[in-house]
Amino acid sequence: MSRIDRIITLLRELESLPDPTPEAGIEAWRERIDRIDRIVLELLNERSRSANAIGHVKQQLGLPIYVPEREHQVLDGMLQHNQGPLDNAAVRRLFERIIDETRSLERRRYQNRSSDEDPVT
Repeated sequence: MSRIDRIITLLRELESLPDPTPEAGIEAWRERIDRIDRIVLELLNERSRSANAIGHVKQQLGLPIYVPEREHQVLDGMLQHNQGPLDNAAVRRLFERIIDETRSLERRRYQNRSSDEDPVT
């Protein structure tokens, strides 16, 4: 099963579950959150793999890892798509952190490697 198929399967499993009712108690809501967290983790790792591939291309082309304009585009795009309940400031902080961790991974993987090495996935 591919990584994307695994994410889709997890999403379908979540979709198939009824929303817990207030009477269901806290455990039902915690189980739902645990499932969502697993999906978020899978998506973050998939995002990191994609960014890692971009880091490899950047290295081959001699481009910098950090491109402020692109970061602004990503953040602006997320804020435009935000429908809450998280406010824009919270979304900005979350994605700044995600971008920062991804950039850190790119630097660790590509700063001291030759451009002919394959990316590590």
